[in-house]
Amino acid sequence: MIPLFKSSFSIGESILKPSDLVEIAQTNNLERLVLVEDNFYGFRVINKAFLEAEIPLVYGVKLPVVQSSTNEKTSKLIFFPKNNQGIVDLRNLYTEAFAGDHGCLILSELDKSVFDDIKIAVPFYGSYVYNNIFHFGLCDLSLDGLDHVYFEEDNNHPFDFQIKEALEKLGVKTQKAKSIYYKDREDFAAFQMYKAVCNRLQGRVPRFSNPRLNDFCSDEFCLESYLENHVTA
Repeated sequence: MIPLFKSSFSIGESILKPSDLVEIAQTNNLERLVLVEDNFYGFRVINKAFLEAEIPLVYGVKLPVVQSSTNEKTSKLIFFPKNNQGIVDLRNLYTEAFAGDHGCLILSELDKSVFDDIKIAVPFYGSYVYNNIFHFGLCDLSLDGLDHVYFEEDNNHPFDFQIKEALEKLGVKTQKAKSIYYKDREDFAAFQMYKAVCNRLQGRVPRFSNPRLNDFCSDEFCLESYLENHVTA
């Protein structure tokens, strides 16, 4: 099972600072730390921290994608550079997604060679598989010919079994993984409030008793849960 960490640079999605990540890796003797971020904001800071700690870091970025038309509902893919060229290519994809005209990547318009030095992962949450279950089957992606894998998670979330069943029906290759946004289960309340505040909207005021976080009803997205339940992949 691969622990998939996220840092506080992904605003509203994690309370783990770079120093927390280094401490976690050192304390638990992790051979490497896999980070899945929503942006490139913290790359230099986090990469520097792990270089100084002499701990290998695998840095991935989650980007919105559609297959062929911006009329499609966007879903998410995670892009992991395999080498330095992959980092350059991923930066270009990131720019295309967020600084281009469409606000996402259109896979059918990209030459497959741009992914030669990039590993693609389909996340367990927010993927086209997830959207097809909970958003009336409005999207699909073709990953044929690309180096890719589907992540499979179990976080005691009410909808986990439905996503697993969909992956089984697709007959795709899966890799067990675990999303980690905070250290211990007791941190769940702090994370919940932090996430609510960062996602506040006009006319929608979050409160601790009513944070208004749709579907966020599990305290298993933590390092503690991973350490208790992980198996060697």
